[in-house]
This record gives sequence, structure tokens and C-alpha cells, in this order.
Amino acid sequence: MPENCNACERSETASEALSERGARLTDLRRDVLQTLHHSPKPVGAYELFDQLKEAGKASAPPAVYRVLDFLVEQGLAHKLQSLSAYTACKSTPHAHEAFFRICRECGQVTETAVPASLKDVAAQDEFIAEHLVVEALGLCRECQESTL
Repeated sequence: MPENCNACERSETASEALSERGARLTDLRRDVLQTLHHSPKPVGAYELFDQLKEAGKASAPPAVYRVLDFLVEQGLAHKLQSLSAYTACKSTPHAHEAFFRICRECGQVTETAVPASLKDVAAQDEFIAEHLVVEALGLCRECQESTL
């Protein structure tokens, strides 16, 4: 692991969380997780497969899809439906209650907690939300300033 690499440290922390839960971290799972943590933007499954294949770390797209599903289920990654892409969870592993701001210009994604008021709306009429993800598409501050 490179010294002072935040992405590597986040991958290691996530790996430890998996181990504590008794989940097995295979080489491919570790490789996918590290690739997601090192990616500055969300990555599509086939793009991820191509990166791993080029590095000699993956042999078939279905295996990568299974790993991505596993990482999402474990709270270590998120699938951004609007982009059909994946991103590593930027906070500690959690139930997937996340709010994403996606810049349509530069592709940067910011992850924050879902506001309590939105959780309250989801819980109306005795509805139990099992999966709550909100995606907002727009322009980040830097892209707004560059378009002026």
C-alpha cells in the first residue's frame, strides 16, 4: 500500500469491516474495492472489468458483477442508477441511505447522509424503506464558476 494513500486506507478499513463481519474478501473482491476507491469518478461495470482485465486481475464480466453486488450488499459500494455506475462508499460501511450530488459536467460525485426529513417522508403511512438512495444531477461549484 503506498504511503499516505487515502484510497488505500479506505480500502483497508473496508476490508477490515468485512473481516469483522465474517465475510470473505477474495482477491477479486479486494481488487474491485481498491479500484473503486482509487477511481475519482463512478465506474461502469464493463469499464471496471476492462481495467481489471488489463491488470490481469479479472477474467469474466459476470464475476465482476457478482463482486459489485456483494460490495453493494455489504455497504462498501453504491450503484448510481442514473449513471449505471458504481462508486466506493466514502463513509464507513452503512445501510445504503445516501444522498449523492452528481455533477453532469465533470462527473464528480459527493456522498452525504440522507436528510432526516427525507427519511421521515419515506416512513409515511407505515412504509418501511429498506433501501434509500437519492441522486441529484446538476453542476458542482467549480463547474458553475467555469461556465460564467
